[in-house]
Amino acid sequence: MKKSLLVLALLLLPIAAMAGMSAVTDKDLAAVKGQTGITLQSGMQIAVGSLAWGDSDGFGTYTTAGWLILSSISLPSFHSGCMIDVGGTASNSYLQITSLPGAGISGDLTIGSVIIGSSANATTRSLGEVRISNISVTSNYTRISGH
Repeated sequence: MKKSLLVLALLLLPIAAMAGMSAVTDKDLAAVKGQTGITLQSGMQIAVGSLAWGDSDGFGTYTTAGWLILSSISLPSFHSGCMIDVGGTASNSYLQITSLPGAGISGDLTIGSVIIGSSANATTRSLGEVRISNISVTSNYTRISGH
């Protein structure tokens, strides 16, 4: 009996909670401001230990293997972020993807050493370093709409 009363009380609880609710008028609803859409952010840094290109039997009269090795490769930073929102005019609706400030690719491409050797693991005979500085790629927005 006590369990039945407890179950009945739990079932009536949502009804009692809703008893104090009232409808919102159009005037009150017009004053309500909200925000829709989503924000996405990500970032990555890519580094490559080495990249090697070789010919195991040489070329022409040279029969010794030869390799070109690019080592300690560092690529620019990639930061991504966007806000996705729905908007439009009286005659056209669209989905807008807006880049967040700081989104894009920036930094330097660095190859720590360029090596010529007889194996893919050679570390001597360095020709120096390659650096491409101040790489920058940015975007503003993309809109998707029907036609």
